[in-house]
Amino acid sequence: MGPNPECRKRRHTRPIAAALAVLCLLALSPPVAGAADSTQAPARGEVLSISLSPVKTACDLAPGETFTFTATFRNGGNITLQASLRFMDVICNHNDFEFTEPGDAFWSAGNWLEADPREFTIQPGERRAVTISLKVPEGTPDGQYYAGYFVEAARATPAPGETVVTLGGSLGAIVYVAIGDGLERSARLVPYGYVPKPARPAEGGTGFSETLRHYWRCLVIRTRNVSWFNESRPLKVFLPLENTGQAYIQPRFTVEFWEGGSLRRTVTCEGDMIVPGQSKITEVAWPDAPAYGSFGLRIKVAYGGSEPIEVERTFRRLPVRATLGLVAMAFGLGYLMARRGRRSGRESPAAAKG
Repeated sequence: MGPNPECRKRRHTRPIAAALAVLCLLALSPPVAGAADSTQAPARGEVLSISLSPVKTACDLAPGETFTFTATFRNGGNITLQASLRFMDVICNHNDFEFTEPGDAFWSAGNWLEADPREFTIQPGERRAVTISLKVPEGTPDGQYYAGYFVEAARATPAPGETVVTLGGSLGAIVYVAIGDGLERSARLVPYGYVPKPARPAEGGTGFSETLRHYWRCLVIRTRNVSWFNESRPLKVFLPLENTGQAYIQPRFTVEFWEGGSLRRTVTCEGDMIVPGQSKITEVAWPDAPAYGSFGLRIKVAYGGSEPIEVERTFRRLPVRATLGLVAMAFGLGYLMARRGRRSGRESPAAAKG
């Protein structure tokens, strides 16, 4: 008789297992040390850096009125800068903004801005406050208007033959202007997946992991405002809000966490400003939430409208890692038991024929 097929199978698998073991050792072994690099890092040169705040400002005005606020600029570099302000229009496209030259569009408010001073010199580490005023022309129709401003900075005394470096759009700030008393302010909570995913450049696996996290939340959150699986501590509540009115809103959220009829925690926070047609997600955290259990949520949203939002949610909390660990362990035990049963069946002698 020929060799047992099971023995032949084992002899064939031994070289494969040995080869895999060698590959694993090679992969885990540290690289061979080479000659030490004698080159040094280049000396730190001149740094051109400037910051701007606030990045968003909003006001309610009537035709002929003026709104004044202060913008603060800071030179975070190590060279003296000559800075100047530039006023622009802002186009709102869903959840993105684009700066354009001031025009005659209905929403255009870039020409309404003035600054004192418009140009200034700022030393390294210095902060400079600039007064910006916005005056609404007489006869302006009611509506939502947008304006923008940003700073351009360059070396105050460039070296001969050296190119002047300019900073621009990345330091832009936006001004929302609501004109008229009859503008309706309304909002609604929407499903998590209704809010567009932020467009961010992918860096290695970061962009891919953020995309997976976004679609996972779209699946498990939907309209519940909280995941039925706990991603990690702390417990997070997601509040996607859409502005369905005619003017900007500044939402204020109050979230109550309940367990078994008892109020466990109350969190109040202010969300980002939302312009008409735009939607944004605000996250509220419960840092010391229990790892598992049944809970209730009471969500209240105040945004300046006539109808505040109040909703209630219930959910169960399960620790993801522990749950997945138990599931994996159950599958592993089932697989081992099934394999052991098949092996014992093959090794048992065949029953003698009667």
